[in-house]
This record gives sequence, structure tokens and C-alpha cells, in this order.
Amino acid sequence: MLTRSPIAHGFYPNVAGVCKVAIERHLGAGAKALPSIRKKKVVAGIVPHAGWIYSGNTAAAVFSSISSLSKPEVFILFGSVHVFGVFKPALMKEGVWETPLGDLEIDSELADDILKSMGDIVVENEEGHITEHSLEVQVPFIKHLFPEARIVPIMVPPTKEAAVLGKQIAALAKDKDGKIMTIGTSDLTHYGQRYSFRHHGTGVEALKWVKNENDKRIIDLCLKMAAEDIVPEATKHMNACGGGALAATVAYARELGVKEGELLHYTTSYDVDPTGEPADFVGYAGIVF
Repeated sequence: MLTRSPIAHGFYPNVAGVCKVAIERHLGAGAKALPSIRKKKVVAGIVPHAGWIYSGNTAAAVFSSISSLSKPEVFILFGSVHVFGVFKPALMKEGVWETPLGDLEIDSELADDILKSMGDIVVENEEGHITEHSLEVQVPFIKHLFPEARIVPIMVPPTKEAAVLGKQIAALAKDKDGKIMTIGTSDLTHYGQRYSFRHHGTGVEALKWVKNENDKRIIDLCLKMAAEDIVPEATKHMNACGGGALAATVAYARELGVKEGELLHYTTSYDVDPTGEPADFVGYAGIVF
């Protein structure tokens, strides 16, 4: 059985006891941003994948919400793609993912069902997952809150196939009676010289532009369930590193009948660590559907 070992060193604690304490601290902060009283269930969520020191509270708000409203047995994970060679949605079909808190097993039966029903929309590609960090950052949260859960990891590049993928996987999930939860992961605008994107200079005005204009546009598309518009928006305005994962997640939730998303938490790396003037920073959003 293939074992996918951690590679995101420094993103989160890799010692079991320290990792558990960190998760519980983030969950404590994230619990302050639970969904509104009208929401009876959650079928999907969007989380960031930066180091926990920056985005842990934002991700934890989503995982806290899922834990409070449902008990999923399987998590379908839509990941961003930061590695070369993943040109189509890439699924890891079998094996386990190591976490500091124990292994998470891939649901090979559901993974096989997805591969067989998707045609050439998704391909089996375990190699793509070995050095990609976006989903790894989520799995300790899942192991901590849902220790018996299994996963189906899929990397989703930003193409028009992303929304189709989400819609068709939702068709498989409709008869599972809440046993499946889907998580998509993307960070938002990467602003500053470090990221070769500094159209509005530096300082407070640049930070306001990222928050109130650039990040807001793509967040609003997610909340309005406009799955097909997300990849073009991210491509044009550079406001998501995981436009494919966002589109797939929104299309999945929409196919299951969700009419709108709910933003639980938004921040930037500068808000978390406001050292000096805003110059290089990244946006993070936690959304539930």
C-alpha cells in the first residue's frame, strides 16, 4: 500500500502532541465563526492551505462548522496545484496519508467509482500528490476531528473541466445521505514583490485594494455559486492559486442544492502578523456551503 509522507515541513507541527495542541487552539478560535443559525447542515467547505500560523484559524472555522453539523465518513478533497505536470484533475486512488496524529486511508472504492464514471475528466495520478502541499495541510484537522474518516484526494488545475468535475462527483454523492463531505482549498491574492504582483504599490491602500476589491470579487463568485466564472476570474485577476479547486467545490455544492455560500472568516497574512507596512501578503477565506 502506497504511503504518502508529509512534505510541508514548517507549515504545521509534525510532533503528535504539539500538533494536537495547535489544532485545538485553532479550533477554539475558529469556533467563534460558526455558520448562522439558519444553516442546518454543511455539504462542502473552502479553506486556505498556508502555514497554520497564518491561516489555521480560518481553516479551523470551516472544520469546526463541519464538526458541529455533520459526521462525514469520507472527505473528497479538491486541491490546488503548485507542481508541474498536473494538467487534468489528478486522483490518488489508493494508499494512506501520514499525519502526526495517525494515518488517513484513501477510500479506494469511491475513488474507483469516480474514475470509472468521469471518463477522461479525471485521471489517476498518485505521483502528482507526492510533492503537493495544499491537501496535506488539511489532513491533520480531519484526522483529529474525524479519526475514522477516509479521504479521496484530487488535485484540480484551473481549467474549464473543474466545474464539470465538481458537478459530476456531486451526482455520485447524492445517495450517500450526508456521509460524504467535500473540501476545496485555495489561498487568495498573493500580493507584493515576492509574488511579482504589485499593481497598487505598497502600504495600507494596497492592503485595502486586495481585501475590498481583488479578493472580494472571487469570494463573491463563490458565495453566489458562480462556479463557471471562478477560473476565468482567478486567471485574469490573480486572486486565487486554486481556482480549479474553488470551481469544483462550488459546482459540487450547487449540484447538491445549495443556493449560496457563507463566508465564515477572512484575513490576510499581514493581519495575522502586521509587521512593518503592508508589502508582501496573502489573503485567506473560510467558506461553507
